[in-house]
Amino acid sequence: MKRKFYVSAVMVLVVFAMALSLGGSAAPAPYVHGVFSERALYVVDGINGHQYQVRGNAIASWTEHPLQSGNQGFFNAIVQNSAGDRYEFRLVSLGSTTHDTIYGKFDIYKNFNLVAQVTGTVAGLSQPVGGVYKFYDSQYNWHVSGYITDRLDY
Repeated sequence: MKRKFYVSAVMVLVVFAMALSLGGSAAPAPYVHGVFSERALYVVDGINGHQYQVRGNAIASWTEHPLQSGNQGFFNAIVQNSAGDRYEFRLVSLGSTTHDTIYGKFDIYKNFNLVAQVTGTVAGLSQPVGGVYKFYDSQYNWHVSGYITDRLDY
């Protein structure tokens, strides 16, 4: 009888210990992200090679791990320099994503005219509010950047 009591007590303790170890495990890391910028910094015009200070907005949204429908991603930045030139960078075909980057094909518009179709990377997306995101095309001709002003990760 005593032995059954000890075996039962040990089993209860083992089950209790296992429950604590499972219950205390870390929550899954977020893999869906959204980054917003209302404070653009610079654009490099790939046509003339000039760098301009700009004002404007950008948004990036992406998943690190493919959903059933595959990787998902979105990027759009619209900025304007002091001369009034308007630049827009649009992700048109997603290549891959990480916690910090979006890689793919981008269309670039200047004053509403399509001026370039490039492969490129948006990087720095894992930084906290106040950090800087940067887009560069694969040839380093085009660039846009800005401060991250808000983010949502889940």
